[in-house]
Amino acid sequence: MTTKCDVPSGGADGADAFVESPKLVQVEAETRPDFKELKKIEKKRREILLRAELPFWRIIMFWSGTCLKEIAADSLVWLTIIIYVGIRIYANHIDFVPDSVEMLSKTNIGILGGFLSFFLVLFVNQTNGRFLEMYGFSKACSGRIQ
Repeated sequence: MTTKCDVPSGGADGADAFVESPKLVQVEAETRPDFKELKKIEKKRREILLRAELPFWRIIMFWSGTCLKEIAADSLVWLTIIIYVGIRIYANHIDFVPDSVEMLSKTNIGILGGFLSFFLVLFVNQTNGRFLEMYGFSKACSGRIQ
């Protein structure tokens, strides 16, 4: 498979001939999947599209085509869970209240809670807007494919 670049070489008779670029051919061959790969990708896409009509509890149980695989492989998620479980086990096995907890009971956490609630509402609103936009795009794709 050869492609020609847009740089004219300026032939002897004044006519421009195109120069073949081996680097361009190599990059194009690496980025373009062959027909078998395209069929495989399209089959996966159609399977994911058909899942949209299933009940919610069945959709969240799928491993492929979801973010579960990425979450399960994320070390930050597991580190956070391990720290949380460690703190809970420690808190259940001690017989006294730590000094840091005593200090928290004397502070005004209501202000912090108000700011946190405000930012949480803004974040959820923005996330919901992006979800609805992407849902509209996916429904448009579904209509064009079928």
